[in-house]
Amino acid sequence: MRKLRTNLRFVDVHEPARVIAVTSALQGEGKTTLSCNLAIALAEAGWRVLLVDADLRRPKVDDYLGLDAGVGLTDVLVGDVKVGDVVQRWGDKSLLVLPSGSAPPNPSELLGSKAMSDLLLALRESADIVIIDTAPLLAVTDGVVVAVQADGALLVTQQGRTSRTQVAAAARALHSVSVRLLGCVLNMAKVAKAEAYQYEAYRVVASTSTASVPTDRATSGRHSASADGVNGVADHTQELTRLPR
Repeated sequence: MRKLRTNLRFVDVHEPARVIAVTSALQGEGKTTLSCNLAIALAEAGWRVLLVDADLRRPKVDDYLGLDAGVGLTDVLVGDVKVGDVVQRWGDKSLLVLPSGSAPPNPSELLGSKAMSDLLLALRESADIVIIDTAPLLAVTDGVVVAVQADGALLVTQQGRTSRTQVAAAARALHSVSVRLLGCVLNMAKVAKAEAYQYEAYRVVASTSTASVPTDRATSGRHSASADGVNGVADHTQELTRLPR
């Protein structure tokens, strides 16, 4: 497996961000991988996390986590289902996932609707942290539409692929609508052999019974919703069923 190195720098953070939009300048820079791993890491740390796949044009969260995306965010926004009925629990920790759902003909309009705003307000009260995987900024307006409703955005860039001009354009797109840039992630950075050896020396071997963390283009197995109280962790899905449509 190829070693990946991610450099994450947080800037201008004065208040905790509870709703975080993860985006990138271009397609294929690893934003979905980062969204999934960040959500899993926070859940492992004890936070109640909700991961939302709001990339309605090219959704990948369900593929990475082995979930069913047939019904999800889109169906909630148009009022066909309640959010608590389609949220799925992943692994044995406090991580809930809201997949993208049906492919809509008007993603930007749907993501910028009052229904989306109301949903995020409700989710904010039901989870400690909400992470939203969004579309690339330079391709369509969807990412900006979602980011402006969040507390801030993480901008993912890939070393050797994203140019400085493209990164600057993506940052300007966020700045133009007063989105708080929480940080920039340099993804897939090359690691020198000597430095890689030092990282290896501090490696912690995880238990094989733990749900696997996805890597780029993950092929992790299916992690279906667990029964209430597995390993002492309460199933918070029921709390979401009480949210308004």
